[in-house]
Amino acid sequence: MKINGETKLIGFFGSTYKTSKMYAMYNAAFEALGLNYAYVPLVVKDLKKAVEGIRHLGISAVGVTIPYKIELIPFLDELDDNAKRIGAVNVVLNKEGKLIGGNTDGEGAVMALKEKTKIKGKKVILLGAGGAARAIAFAIKDAGGELIILNRTVADAQVLAKAVGVKFGDLNKLESEIKSADVLINSTSVGMFPKEDESLVSKELLHSSLIIQEVVSNPRETKLLNDAKSIGCQTVFADKMLFWQGVLKFEMYTGIKPPIKIMEKALLNFK
Repeated sequence: MKINGETKLIGFFGSTYKTSKMYAMYNAAFEALGLNYAYVPLVVKDLKKAVEGIRHLGISAVGVTIPYKIELIPFLDELDDNAKRIGAVNVVLNKEGKLIGGNTDGEGAVMALKEKTKIKGKKVILLGAGGAARAIAFAIKDAGGELIILNRTVADAQVLAKAVGVKFGDLNKLESEIKSADVLINSTSVGMFPKEDESLVSKELLHSSLIIQEVVSNPRETKLLNDAKSIGCQTVFADKMLFWQGVLKFEMYTGIKPPIKIMEKALLNFK
């Protein structure tokens, strides 16, 4: 990679700026295609000033993760339709000084799931009603899934379900709903390190025809996924969602079709 006065800078805002796998994935793709781009971490100390920095330093775009996906929205000029309905962004594009927020999280989750099954007409249980759940819920509905949102705080599930136009309930409904479900997605942080021995779904409720998708990436194989594998369920790891949402952002960054195999290899080889 050669850095010069024509290099287009793609930055990254997020608490995981020291450990993100995206640097390896994007920079491998830029190099393979001979693109004069560089993907780098940006340490945010003042969010408003950091967002203004995108504009005034001519930074081409920024990838965004927690805790800034919602907080930086007031400092943007515009949201695309998807980010607007989700209420969160994972990408900011600088269009000649105009900052536009977008969101590929939900579509990334759906693309990961589609590696295992079609979604149209399938009954999908979504656990959680937070930011990740919101993005995934709209994407599952768009793909034709028959969605029900279950959450510990039922009022939050109701708000999201109303926005998306689907059914909802609390976790007490899980036992009855899971019997006829095709897909179960955990979009909560339950099972994340250091509480990796936790799961919202008891092993006894799982059945082998279920596909289990996880958004927790640390550990890669959560208790829910371990339980699912032990009884023969198909599983979808969180890093697949991470990969596909990144692939979608690559085209937003560059306007060029992404080299998917190169990006996947770089992500798998990341240490």
